[in-house]
Amino acid sequence: MLRLLVSRALFAVPVLILVSMVAFTLLRLAPGDPALLQAGADAPPEAIEAMRQKMHLDQSIPVQYLAWAASAVRGDLGNAYGSGQPVLDLIAHRLPVTVQLSLVALLLIIVIGVPLGIWSALRQDKPADQFVRVGSLVGISVPNVVIAIFLVLIFGWWVPGVLPYQGFVRFTDSPLESLQHSVLPAFALAAPQIGLVARLTRSSMLEILGQDYISAARAMGVRERVVVWKDALRNALLPVVTVLGVITGFLLGGSVVVESVFGIPGVGRLLIESFGSRDYPVTIGVMMFIAVVFVVVNIVVDLLYGVINPRIKLGYESRKA
Repeated sequence: MLRLLVSRALFAVPVLILVSMVAFTLLRLAPGDPALLQAGADAPPEAIEAMRQKMHLDQSIPVQYLAWAASAVRGDLGNAYGSGQPVLDLIAHRLPVTVQLSLVALLLIIVIGVPLGIWSALRQDKPADQFVRVGSLVGISVPNVVIAIFLVLIFGWWVPGVLPYQGFVRFTDSPLESLQHSVLPAFALAAPQIGLVARLTRSSMLEILGQDYISAARAMGVRERVVVWKDALRNALLPVVTVLGVITGFLLGGSVVVESVFGIPGVGRLLIESFGSRDYPVTIGVMMFIAVVFVVVNIVVDLLYGVINPRIKLGYESRKA
C-alpha cells in the first residue's frame, strides 16, 4: 500500500505542474488589465505603467510563471493585488465554509444516491425502478444554477421562513444555524450528483448480481440479505467510490455558482471575485487549491480500493513483489 501511495504521489507532481502552467498562461492571456483596475480608470499612463512594473506584469509570461512557481514551491502564493493579504490567508479564511458545504452535499449524495441505486436494482423493471431511473435522469440533466435559483424562489418567495436562503453562519458561531444555512446550497450542489450516483449504483449492482458466484451463493442457500449486502454490494461499490472521489473535487469547483446564488462567502465566490478584478495571485491560488484537492482525493480513492476489496491490494502488492 505504501508503494501505491508513493507512486500515485509521484504521478501527481507532473499533473499539478501541467495544470499550473495552463491555468497561469490562460489567466495572463485573458482580457483585462489588472494594473489599470488597480491604478484607476482616470490614472495617467505613467501611473499605470508603474503599477504594471510593481505587479511584475511587464515581464514575459514564462518569466512570471517561473517566479510564481519558485514562490509556490516554498508555500508562498503571493499577495492579493487589492487588499495585499497573503493568498493563503484568504483561502484559509474562506475554506471552512466551502468544506462544510461540500461535506454536507457529499453526505446527501451518499445517503440518498447509493440506497436509491440499490433499491432500484433490487426492483428491476418495476414501477419503483422506473421512478428512480426517471428521477435520476432529471436530476442529472438540471444544472446546479437552475436548482439553486429554484430553491431561492421556493424558500425566499413562495414559502419564506422555512429555511434560510441567503448568507451563511459559520459552524463555530452557531452550529445549528450553520447547518440550517447549509441545507439549501448543499442540496443544490448534490442534486445532480445524487442522480448520477443512483444510476451508477444501480447498473453496478445489476452487473454484480448477474455474476456466476452470486448465483452459486444463492444456490448454496446463502441468505439473500448476505448475498446482497456483503457479497454484491462490496464489489458494486468500487466504481461508485471512484465517481464519489471525482464528485468530491467537483463539489469544490461547482460551489462557484452555488455560493454566488446564495451569497455564501466561500472559496468558490472568492474565485469569481478575484477573476472579476483580475487579481491573478488569488485566482491562480484558488485554481491550484482545487487541483490539489482533486489529486489528493483520487489518491485517497485508490487507497480505499484496498479497504473495500482486499483482493485489489493483494494483486497490486504481488505485481510489485
